[in-house]
Amino acid sequence: MEPEVLTKGSLLARGIFAVIVGILCFTIPLAMEAVIAYIVGIFLLIISLMTGGMSLSSSQPGRWPIFILAIIGVIIAILTFISPFSMIVAMTILIAAWAIITGITELFVAFSFKELPFRVLLGVNGFIGVLFGILIGFAPIPTAGSLVLIILLGIYCLVFGIISIIAGLMMKKGEMIITY
Repeated sequence: MEPEVLTKGSLLARGIFAVIVGILCFTIPLAMEAVIAYIVGIFLLIISLMTGGMSLSSSQPGRWPIFILAIIGVIIAILTFISPFSMIVAMTILIAAWAIITGITELFVAFSFKELPFRVLLGVNGFIGVLFGILIGFAPIPTAGSLVLIILLGIYCLVFGIISIIAGLMMKKGEMIITY
């Protein structure tokens, strides 16, 4: 697992971005479903095309498995454009897992680093992340699950963003936190 380095700037940036996404989830929830699916589709298409191109231009022995993964990525991106709802269902499951893992990690950091001035906020954020993951992981996916996901995502982003902004403002310039 790669370490994550949190700085004052990174906490503020992720907080501001999360607040913006949270506001959009409440103001245009149905459109956000499609927007999120299309953003993921575009990202996946670009990354897969770049990866495929790099694997073909390489003379390394492992280039063909990477090229096959790139083709799979392009196919998934195209399927996302054809059926964004299917991507939302898959993303619901992945986001639930991500939120639970991130929440557990933040709880661990909050309990491990006693010297952090904002460890209570980090603990609250971790608890909310685990709760958010459980709620969307068990939402009725085929019907209202995706709308529940967007509303809960909006709530989570607002809370996560505000806590990140507060934690970033509490950090001193040049101070870093390294999490694993």
